[in-house]
Amino acid sequence: MNWKKALYILTVVVVLTIVFVLYKFFSTTQKFDTSISGRFIGNQIWGGDVRITGDVEIFGNLTVLPNTTVKFVVGDDRHSGDEVSADGFNNLDPTRLKSYTTTHSSLFIFGKFIAKGSQTKPIIFTSASEQPNLADWEAIIFNGDGSLVDAVIVEYTRNGLNPIGKQPNSVIQNTISRHALWGTISSANSNIKIINNHLSDAGHEGIDLKFNGNQEVSGNIIDDCHTGIASIAGSQIIKNNIITNCGDGVYIDQKSNATSINNTFISAPTESLRVWKYGNYEIPIFDNPEI
Repeated sequence: MNWKKALYILTVVVVLTIVFVLYKFFSTTQKFDTSISGRFIGNQIWGGDVRITGDVEIFGNLTVLPNTTVKFVVGDDRHSGDEVSADGFNNLDPTRLKSYTTTHSSLFIFGKFIAKGSQTKPIIFTSASEQPNLADWEAIIFNGDGSLVDAVIVEYTRNGLNPIGKQPNSVIQNTISRHALWGTISSANSNIKIINNHLSDAGHEGIDLKFNGNQEVSGNIIDDCHTGIASIAGSQIIKNNIITNCGDGVYIDQKSNATSINNTFISAPTESLRVWKYGNYEIPIFDNPEI
């Protein structure tokens, strides 16, 4: 075979591959009442009862229909993951280690995440375990501006809802996120709007914030958390939130330019022994874990 023929064949293969990838990227696949694991190119629509058996990565948009239940098995058949750096707070936390992330599943959406339920037909993301626990699965991570999470229930995670990147036109609203070892809405890397949610039972924060952009965080009910809302940096408008039975209310770090307006905080009792546990690791409601 001469070099011209070889070059022609290679060119055809490359062109066909590009056409196939573009076709997949702009196509939409529907998945109903099925098990899912792996990496997918293109948009997806989920409905019915969906079972996650390993990390799912969607290079496109994900739309989840009302009345859909997504259950995560306590495992990851892809065995992939990364370690979270020790930060002086979670040094002994086993869920920050690669050994945890390779054995627990996450949902990654690299486009828009559209999950719009209703009061009578909510969308549920939960553990598949008959006896669910904190951190049975990792998180829902998404970075497409224009995402909408509305009337959704998220529970038994390590890190709840985890938007990333610039998302000034995205909203999490009217949603319940609970039973999280870390945060129920972990938005430190996004300026998504967080409005009128009920967030509870989190070992770190109900909401954590770090992004610049006058992010709106308003009308949320937060209870039974280590900290209600924590702004580590950036600029946010934190207003009209009700925070009860937490170790701390609205925490604003010296590096933060957040504005706190008309928030209500009722602390947990000073004698509270409330802790969040994962194996032998414990996070007390007051003070930090042993490091």
